[in-house]
Amino acid sequence: MRKLALNDEILLSIQQPARYIGGEVNTVMKDSAKADIRFAMCFPDV
Repeated sequence: MRKLALNDEILLSIQQPARYIGGEVNTVMKDSAKADIRFAMCFPDV
């Protein structure tokens, strides 16, 4: 799997962050059935 660095070009192209809810750059997908702990970080759009 190829990892991409988050750079200014990507950051400046984001218009509505709430759209990006899966498949983002550098996202790690793990099997949730094997996870010992689950949590969510939420940031409200202003």
